[in-house]
Amino acid sequence: MIEALVSIKPRHVDNIMRGKKSVELRVKPISLPPGSRLWVYTTLPVGRIDMSAQVDFVKSLPPEEIWTKYGKEICISKLDFDLYTAGRDLVTAIGLKDITILDQGVCLPLIRMRLGKFQPPQFFSKIAPNSPLLTLLCGGNEVTSD
Repeated sequence: MIEALVSIKPRHVDNIMRGKKSVELRVKPISLPPGSRLWVYTTLPVGRIDMSAQVDFVKSLPPEEIWTKYGKEICISKLDFDLYTAGRDLVTAIGLKDITILDQGVCLPLIRMRLGKFQPPQFFSKIAPNSPLLTLLCGGNEVTSD
């Protein structure tokens, strides 16, 4: 299983946690196979990893096709969607399922204290198996790949 970290704004994370949002929108292509685990870093002012989700699908299509197929699940207005995707030939929809909310979120200062220099991704980043970050996210337990 591939593990990755993505940064998402607080209002969108809240909508994912409340079950309103099941598709994350990106304006750049992303390469994650279905079944990957996506850890979600909530951007500042929250600055914490509180949840993970399993990737259900990744589709890169013209914006209008993404809106037609997934507009309701993206959980933003059509105006916001159009502003965000303006000038793009393709945008990417990431289907999220099996949301897991961590018992205890992992805040940015703790990550930096344990790992040294850490910068949350602007887009997304893959997490290496058995990396210190993955061990921290999994509650300090050693992680084995499936």
